[in-house]
Amino acid sequence: MNKIFIVAGREFFTRIQSRTFIVMSILGPLLFGLFVLVPVLMAKWNNDSTTVWVHDPSGQLSDAFQDQNGLKFQVLPQGTLSNGVLVQADSANIRQLLEDQDAGLLHLQAPDSNLNVEARYYSAQAAGLKITERIQSALNDRLYRLRMERQGLDPKVIESLRAEVQLQTSVWTDQGSEDSHTETAMLLGFGAALLMYMFIFMYGSMVMRGVIEEKASRVMELLVSTTKPFELMMGKILGIASVGLFQFVLWLLLGTAISTAIGAMGLGTAPGTASVASTTTGTAPVAGTANSLPADAQADWMQILGQMPWETIIPFFLFYFLGGYFFYAALFAAVGSAVDSEGDSQQLMLPISLPIILSFVASQFVMQNPHGSLAFWMSMIPLTSPVVMVVRLPFGVPGWELALSMFLLVAAFVVAVWLAGRIFRIGVLMYGQKVSFNLLRKWLFYR
Repeated sequence: MNKIFIVAGREFFTRIQSRTFIVMSILGPLLFGLFVLVPVLMAKWNNDSTTVWVHDPSGQLSDAFQDQNGLKFQVLPQGTLSNGVLVQADSANIRQLLEDQDAGLLHLQAPDSNLNVEARYYSAQAAGLKITERIQSALNDRLYRLRMERQGLDPKVIESLRAEVQLQTSVWTDQGSEDSHTETAMLLGFGAALLMYMFIFMYGSMVMRGVIEEKASRVMELLVSTTKPFELMMGKILGIASVGLFQFVLWLLLGTAISTAIGAMGLGTAPGTASVASTTTGTAPVAGTANSLPADAQADWMQILGQMPWETIIPFFLFYFLGGYFFYAALFAAVGSAVDSEGDSQQLMLPISLPIILSFVASQFVMQNPHGSLAFWMSMIPLTSPVVMVVRLPFGVPGWELALSMFLLVAAFVVAVWLAGRIFRIGVLMYGQKVSFNLLRKWLFYR
């Protein structure tokens, strides 16, 4: 056991002192911050104003359009263009209206007896979806109301009849009824699964590369002769994996500081998100971040988060986060033990990568039925349980299922380390040999 910690310590301290580790530990959060910030800045820069000239000879539809973020509607005076189909004589006036590259002409023919309208948008260049979708939505809403009025129906009364029921979900416990907050649980579960998915791929490959690099060093031949393969591989996995965890914690700390700075600069949301939502739907603004929500909505959101069973979610999430990471790190280490270069590892990585991808895809179905057969079995199989179980945690998981799943994951990790050690003790001495699954099977049973 002492040799395991010696090998792990050597791997850890050697790697965190490297220049690459230090540089990436600093640049990682900065690059991620740019990844978040650049789309927001692009949305701000893409907020150019467009003038839309509305040609409505009937006068029934022009009031459907209201200025929105980036769109300014102006009604053409009567007589500027032909009242029916546009003709060649209108060409000069249309060209004058479209001289500005950010201007367009919306031509609306008079509605027929069934209030069907032919609408066409003219511009100097092909129109984008932002313009066409908003114009079409406003026009359809206006025609919908006109048709109701023609039938003698009050649009406000119709809207009140279409009021929907908001179904509330609760869990009945020995203490009584408690809100289950299904939507919040789905968001937490999906976020945890995404984090697990990215972390395994990012740092699992780091373990594989580390083993490949060490295998290329002849010093490993001496270590194999003095250390048991299981101890050597366990030490290498724990050491290299700890480097990834240490860097991840640094990224979290620096990322929190960067996100706080971005929020302080007011760059947390794209412009016009709330105003567009309120204009087009007539409801309260809804945006993607808490900073854009009203104060009472933020308070409700924080209250809902406070009611989640964090005393269960956090410790078990950490277990599956670490357990899944170390388990897959052992599998990636086994691949690194068998090959001489990273290019040769692709065919061996496929059987390892597929369960990770499958579990992430299945997590979307697990969120819909977190207590079904699919969720149960995939949270028991060690290859998929790290991702699937963290999705189920916010919904509540029976204790015996957690205990069984955790036991199977730990057992699978020990077996994976043993297999990696068996492969490593032979693979470290093999150079230039093409590795196949049949050859790996033979290595496992060599004496």
